[in-house]
Amino acid sequence: MIIIIDDETTVLSALNVLLDAWGYRVLAAESEREAVDKLSAAGEPPQAIVADYRLREGKTGVEAIRRIRAITGIEIPSIIITGDTSTDGLREARACGVTVLQKPVPPPHLQAVLARAIQPGA
Repeated sequence: MIIIIDDETTVLSALNVLLDAWGYRVLAAESEREAVDKLSAAGEPPQAIVADYRLREGKTGVEAIRRIRAITGIEIPSIIITGDTSTDGLREARACGVTVLQKPVPPPHLQAVLARAIQPGA
């Protein structure tokens, strides 16, 4: 299962369809809170997290990733997709071991990065 977190409904829907077409089970959420609630209901940890950098309620994707990792106790492979060029946010993401991709991300590139995140060496 892959968790996708993006507060833009159209982007979230597009990512959901894309990852589903690649054969992944997807848990899609528009906020950190919704992701945590859905994760609790799922009863299993995700294989990876794909999140937008800027989320609702002043949260960031990095904060959501940290919270989900803390809840599961697992260093879940994670990807931030962002149009933000602020160096502080990108530095924060990389310091947490999160892969950062700049928008727009070509689908084949996202697919390759996600596959490597889930199966290092693939």
